[in-house]
Amino acid sequence: MKNMKHMIKRTALLILCLAGLFCACTKENTEGMDTTTLRISLTPEPGLIPAAGLNFVSGVVVNKGMEFEVPWEVSVDFNPSWIHVTKTTKTSHYVGTYAGDDADYEVAAIDVTVDPNDTGAKRTANLRFKTDATSSIVYTINQAAN
Repeated sequence: MKNMKHMIKRTALLILCLAGLFCACTKENTEGMDTTTLRISLTPEPGLIPAAGLNFVSGVVVNKGMEFEVPWEVSVDFNPSWIHVTKTTKTSHYVGTYAGDDADYEVAAIDVTVDPNDTGAKRTANLRFKTDATSSIVYTINQAAN
């Protein structure tokens, strides 16, 4: 009888431990995690745009917290007439480690045309990447003076 009670207690404890492990593994625990900060990368980065103007296409990746490659739309703050931006796609080439690993893949991108700057002063435009109704991140474009 004593062994039976001991066995029942051990079995109940084991069941409780397994249930706790199951809940810990299946419950999404985001406490303390950054789930809202937006990060952006452009590849290649345009750097300082020359005064003569430039057209470039850069791949764009926007991440939000631990969510990768968040969908986005692009616009230019205050819509200056000297910069034109459209969303597009770009083919990128991945060079693998082993023979046969190379691959081409499509990435979200922007096609940017910056007109020549004859103002005599450096100018700046903010590209706004909007991910939803309340979240956006800005990438600043700088153009040299003539």
